[in-house]
Amino acid sequence: MRNYRRITQFTYAALVIATIWLFSPAMAESGDPEIAQQAWPMIENGALVLDVRSQEEFDEAHLEGAIHIPWDDTDSLIAAIGSDQQRQVVVYCRTGNRAGKVQAALEEAGYTNIFNATGFEALQSTHP
Repeated sequence: MRNYRRITQFTYAALVIATIWLFSPAMAESGDPEIAQQAWPMIENGALVLDVRSQEEFDEAHLEGAIHIPWDDTDSLIAAIGSDQQRQVVVYCRTGNRAGKVQAALEEAGYTNIFNATGFEALQSTHP
């Protein structure tokens, strides 16, 4: 019975790891649609939309009305938002990683209403 339990636990663990491995690359490539979908009401209500991907990524495609500022140009990001530290801002990149770094930097600078919408493809796929 003990060996059976170990095999079952091993099989379960292997199944969990395989599931994570199979689905993580897809999410890593495009962002999280569930989170991205939450950004649309903010965008429709006038949130400032910042695309923090590379210039090449932005030139290839971007959300209409998005302002392009590279993720590591914090001074330009702050200038684009302005002095209203409660202004609603939606930030996106390819996967949400760079947008998360921007969110953290802006929150450290005192901004309180920054939303990481994760990836561009996730936003596109959830556009109402």
